[in-house]
Amino acid sequence: MSPRRDAPAALAGAFALVAPGTELREAIDNIIWARNGALIVVANPRKLEMMNLISGGMKIEVEFTPMRLYELAKMDGALIVSPDVSYIHYANVQLNPDPTLPSEETGMRHMTGHRTAQQTGDLVVILSERRGIVSLYRGPYGPHVLEDIGVVLSKADSALATLEKFTRRLREEARTLTVHEYDGVVTLREVVGAVATFEYTVRIAAEIENYVRELGREGRLVEMQLEQAFHNVPEQYEAIVRDYAAEGVSYKEIRARLNELSSEEVSEPVLIAQILGYGSVGSLEEFFLKPRGYRQLVRVPRLPNRVAEKLIEEFGSLQDLLDATEEDLDDVEGVGQARARAIRRNLRRQRSLESSGEVL
Repeated sequence: MSPRRDAPAALAGAFALVAPGTELREAIDNIIWARNGALIVVANPRKLEMMNLISGGMKIEVEFTPMRLYELAKMDGALIVSPDVSYIHYANVQLNPDPTLPSEETGMRHMTGHRTAQQTGDLVVILSERRGIVSLYRGPYGPHVLEDIGVVLSKADSALATLEKFTRRLREEARTLTVHEYDGVVTLREVVGAVATFEYTVRIAAEIENYVRELGREGRLVEMQLEQAFHNVPEQYEAIVRDYAAEGVSYKEIRARLNELSSEEVSEPVLIAQILGYGSVGSLEEFFLKPRGYRQLVRVPRLPNRVAEKLIEEFGSLQDLLDATEEDLDDVEGVGQARARAIRRNLRRQRSLESSGEVL
């Protein structure tokens, strides 16, 4: 899944290091509770030395413990911790990042930390002594402020409620789309609407994923709820794009371009139609499409992707798949008699469930 919009991929991996239950988070909490500040760089010390980023301080090379970091943070300088948070390499060092790197931070500690993160690409954790706030920087991204567990849980619950609303909407749209696929009356407007809903759903799920990382061991219940609510959605999203992408347009390129859209742009049907490869087709309601059959085949249990690809290559459309006999299916490489029977049975069963809404 992709990271939430206010937590880029560069920061997403940092959440696991500072999540509740980790030793680094224990040290951070102790420092905050003691009303102290700190600047912690999680990086390879040899790299920092070669970049001439550190000077002064003490080279200590001791195993990491929360209490050691807490005690060393009482000094003013920066702390250098190994990338796997197993060693404390330096304490009370002076950081000398490139002063020309841009930063909108006003405090010296935060400005230094931000520039260090940009120059090294490593994680920098800054604890504000006066405000009791923990800020994360990595590469050009940050600050991302670590929030109280209760606040993060509240946000995660709200996001889960939104996700459930969108997945219910997806089921309705998918049921309608399935009915129209079997009747051969799918419009580009329907497809564009479903793609937009899928994109929003994926983004909400990605946001919840980052909440789970940020919550650490406290996020297990949220993770279970996410898995239940998001079950099968990614596979169906890929399938609908592959079903309706214009000839010659890569579905991977489509997904990448959709991911780059702002939330406002996802709401623009004409723009999504263009990304799917339909640049000038007139009214979206009057332009009809033929599905290739990926959405239905992805729901056939234990059907390998390579076999689904062969079936699409052989028959070309969902209607031709539905019209195929078991003998026709059996003739396709990798299918065989038993699998041909299972494909026919599942396609008929899916059609009988049109009115039940069980389409995801």
